[in-house]
Amino acid sequence: MKEFLLGVVQGLTEFLPVSSSGHLSLFSKLFGLPQNLPLFAFLHLATFLVVLIFLWEDVWRIIIGLIKFDNSTWTLALKIIVASIPAGIAGVFFEKKIEEIFSSQMLIGIFFLVTAVALWLSDSFSGKKSLNDISYTDALIIGIFQAISVLPGISRSGFTLIGALLVGMNRTDAFRFSFLLSLPVTLAAGIFELKDVVFSTGIFSGFGGAFVAGLIALIVVRQLTVSAHLKFFSLYLIIPALLSFVLK
Repeated sequence: MKEFLLGVVQGLTEFLPVSSSGHLSLFSKLFGLPQNLPLFAFLHLATFLVVLIFLWEDVWRIIIGLIKFDNSTWTLALKIIVASIPAGIAGVFFEKKIEEIFSSQMLIGIFFLVTAVALWLSDSFSGKKSLNDISYTDALIIGIFQAISVLPGISRSGFTLIGALLVGMNRTDAFRFSFLLSLPVTLAAGIFELKDVVFSTGIFSGFGGAFVAGLIALIVVRQLTVSAHLKFFSLYLIIPALLSFVLK
């Protein structure tokens, strides 16, 4: 039951810009569960599957374009790779430091507040660039924002959306790029930790909970991104921040 609850938390918070890693750490503390990083990473495979289904038209178009050697498709794929590099570097070289931060609820609370401020400001950002208009430099900037989100309490979806909006993307394509960008990261995180996962009925119930909750969350965040209402999450993030300070 606890794994199912953690799965629901993962599914909701992976896509809502409130930090899944921060919430999983907080809920683990509340329910007296150990910091099970392999479990958290395995749940990423469920949210990977959600994005794959939700953006299947974009993914299929990219696959077909790559097969046909379409120039614009290959360019977009390369930009996604460029944007994925900073998070990959951060994950490899700062893994131990990130694990240490997971044990500090005080730091997680501070990062929750950082996310809250960034989201509040993001509703004033927007532009006209489409997926195909962004440059490699734009992609790298968005990737740096994603790399920052390896810190628990910093939202990956929130920060990549903010990065995309800052470089001038329109809100619909900022959403699309943010979650296309999540595919290699969440897949790699899940596969990398599979060797340490102890499989059980509870693990799979958590996977199911993350999948269903993730579908619901992705619909919500798309609507709020397009309508420029991400600041609602800023107000919410005050709650987990305060809880993190209390549970430190």
